[in-house]
Amino acid sequence: MKSRTRRSDAIGIEIAPLIDIVFILLIFFVVTSTFIRENALEIDLPASHSSIDPDTRDAIEIVISADNEIRVADKLIPTATVNALKAELEVIASKLDSGNVIVRADATAHHATVVHVLDAASLLGLTEISIVTVEAND
Repeated sequence: MKSRTRRSDAIGIEIAPLIDIVFILLIFFVVTSTFIRENALEIDLPASHSSIDPDTRDAIEIVISADNEIRVADKLIPTATVNALKAELEVIASKLDSGNVIVRADATAHHATVVHVLDAASLLGLTEISIVTVEAND
């Protein structure tokens, strides 16, 4: 009589499919995640009860600090005159397709500085200007 011999098959976990799944998940999370851009200047934005999200694609970002320093696309403008701002905005606007301008002004920045920025943008025909605020909590 023949005796049946049991062959012991090694039971294990296949690693290759697990690595494939991990890479697929990694690609999924990288593609679907949003990247937060940190500003170089710490600014305290003013509060507002009504707001909409501005279109930030192809937009010129202007940051005004509490010390009234003006940065256009992360570049410090040493003389904050309307002509210096206009020259810098003209260089940056020529590289972009849209005329969107986003102004991030500190709540304690001088009103005159914000007006200089708006005036320089207006002189170049950049009419789609958004002023960034934070939502009021009352």
